[in-house]
Amino acid sequence: MAFAGQARAQSNLSIYGIADNGVEVINNASSAPGADRTLARLSSGNLSGSRLGFRGNEDLGGGLKAVFILEAGIGLDTGNSLQGGRMFGRQALVGLQGGFGELYLGRQNSMMLEWMSKYNTMDNATWSAKVHDGAFSDRMDNAIKYKKKFGAVEMATYYSSHYNGQEISGAAKAGRQYGLGVQYRANGLSMAVLYDQKQGTTAATMDNADKHLTLGARYQFGKTEVLGGYLTRRQEVAGAADVRTDLAWIGAAYQVSAPLQLSASIYHTDRKNSDQDPTSIIAMAKYALSKRTALYLIGSYAWNKDSATPAQTLGVNGFNADVAAGRNQLGVMAGVRHTF
Repeated sequence: MAFAGQARAQSNLSIYGIADNGVEVINNASSAPGADRTLARLSSGNLSGSRLGFRGNEDLGGGLKAVFILEAGIGLDTGNSLQGGRMFGRQALVGLQGGFGELYLGRQNSMMLEWMSKYNTMDNATWSAKVHDGAFSDRMDNAIKYKKKFGAVEMATYYSSHYNGQEISGAAKAGRQYGLGVQYRANGLSMAVLYDQKQGTTAATMDNADKHLTLGARYQFGKTEVLGGYLTRRQEVAGAADVRTDLAWIGAAYQVSAPLQLSASIYHTDRKNSDQDPTSIIAMAKYALSKRTALYLIGSYAWNKDSATPAQTLGVNGFNADVAAGRNQLGVMAGVRHTF
């Protein structure tokens, strides 16, 4: 819902949100002797993260606008605040928009989340590309982001002085995150490339680096859309060998009818100098009851090698996440999403 501010006719404030909740069932959730290996639970934010947000802008004249967003993540299963318990953990920013582009300051999405997560059929759902690499859902504290469009091409860059918490005196490099990307969108075709780098979050680890180079493409023709991408990641830790991981994925979505959409994607992680290379497939049926309410049924299956350690074992919710070491995992979730 939205209402206009009375102070100035050129200002407005919107209150918006998503309520998404469902039931999740997964097998091989534990390897403890005598334990029930099937886990059934209520799960929030399966298709889209549940949230409550406030968004506003003011027309300053001459094509210039002031904007702000305050957006809280909420777990509908418990009522708790998400994103580490932050009040406005999804976004908390203020900025300016105009002919010069867009400039935002505050806690905000990295372009891995804003752009690159859109190049798989599941977007940023609980079961999506981010189970293979959590960077697809990265948010940054203390961040400055700039975006500018040139026709069908958009450029974006960002810098965070510490992406997870407060800056550290005498250790300016700690927690630093920055990125640069370009995206093209026209005539049903979208393509993007993004470089993102994060430093270790403490004075002792600030020389460690986590580097991502990600490419994505999607093309829509008629009722069908094909999406895919490739990511290469290098983790640099002082005193240890670098770890390189590649991720490739491809998928498609088909609009069967006005309310019904079917989609599926396959993802494969290749960890260099290791034979522990898991694969997962995710399929979904989504049925719109109205413009704001939809039902969904999602299935996921993750393949692992028997010899995989806990840290190397991929579950439907990510690496070493409620999955027995070296086991494959099947998961099903069904729920309802309502937007307002």
